[in-house]
Amino acid sequence: MLRTLARLTPAARTPAVRLTLAARTAAPILAAMTLALGACAGKPAATVTPEDAALTVTPGQPAASASPAGPASLADAEAALAAGDATRAVALFSGYLGSGPDPGKSVAEQETGLRQAYLGLARAHEQLRDCAAAIRAYDGYLARFGDGPGDLYGSRGACYAELGEWQASADSYAEAFARAALPSAQVEALARQGFAHFQLGQFEAADPLLDRADEIFTASQEQNTERFGNYYFVGMARFYRAAIWHRRFREVPIRLPEKQMTEDFARKFALLEKAQDGYNHTIKAKHMFWVSAAGLQLGSLFEEFYDAMMYAPVPEWLDDKQRQVYYEELKSQLRPVVNKAIWVFEKNLATARRLGYESDFTAQTEAKLGELQAILLAGDTTLGKPHPRLAPEARPEVGAGEIASTSAELNPVDRKLFVPEITPL
Repeated sequence: MLRTLARLTPAARTPAVRLTLAARTAAPILAAMTLALGACAGKPAATVTPEDAALTVTPGQPAASASPAGPASLADAEAALAAGDATRAVALFSGYLGSGPDPGKSVAEQETGLRQAYLGLARAHEQLRDCAAAIRAYDGYLARFGDGPGDLYGSRGACYAELGEWQASADSYAEAFARAALPSAQVEALARQGFAHFQLGQFEAADPLLDRADEIFTASQEQNTERFGNYYFVGMARFYRAAIWHRRFREVPIRLPEKQMTEDFARKFALLEKAQDGYNHTIKAKHMFWVSAAGLQLGSLFEEFYDAMMYAPVPEWLDDKQRQVYYEELKSQLRPVVNKAIWVFEKNLATARRLGYESDFTAQTEAKLGELQAILLAGDTTLGKPHPRLAPEARPEVGAGEIASTSAELNPVDRKLFVPEITPL
């Protein structure tokens, strides 16, 4: 599956086959289906003073964990941090920051020590997964020195992401990008800035950032400016660009009358193609986490397409017999979509198993595949009626006259991707 999954391409438009009265009434849907199925073969950081970063002790007082032989030293603090004793490291770094000037050192030496202590304190809090305290340490550094290295802003942005402070995370990653020199650092900053905007529902802001991340990566490979050691953030940027198109696809309503229905479907199908291309592009990044996530979402995309067509509005004046004819014809036309979803799930699962990869995404893929296969084996038990939804976890489509809200509660599938894994700090 590391090759691109088969692409849906528009098929030539053909005249609609004459059907019964009910099928003719549904002509806009069925004609559009013929086209499609032919293709289917936070808040800003608060201002703090430098003293606010000394979280364990009051400035001027010794740290409780300082060596009996004297005040806390940077060497002791760094050693504790390297040994994995983050709690002791916090106390030692805080004690150093609160110990006051050292008359035995020059101003430059003292400044260097303070910079090291602030950053060490932040790293220690990160090891403890205390992101709020780490942010205070980073802000203490910035309050004292005015500016910092790019990785400071990146780490602070990651901490804000862990806390769900998405605007603050986006702002911090914008600062990280402005200071990034290597393409890999630029890609990470843009991907995570775009991700933060995605979580805020700010798709117009997220999309160009994610696209630029991909462009920087592509240029670096073509020009051989940097050999990436990890494609995680390349896959992340591509995945969330596809997710934007996926969300937009979901939010397109299909409405009567027939002219409106035709327009709605054309728009929905165009967005399906964009989302599909985006997930296929994600797979090409060859990072298994994102390959697995994209495969799951691609199969789900076809399920949602099936549901959208199956539950498109039907004129109320159709009698029972006409509705039965309509739904049986629609099921026949939609069968290739079900087969496509099964194929995608099978490929996704086979790839993961071949590489010995397991994740929530592979588990969900296996569950969805089993459900679809069971449906096919059971046969149709809903003669003359719409088939049950294949993707009931997807957010319902916007109804006629309603306005889509990007701040709506995430469906269970998207919630799994909200913070895909523990944020690298």
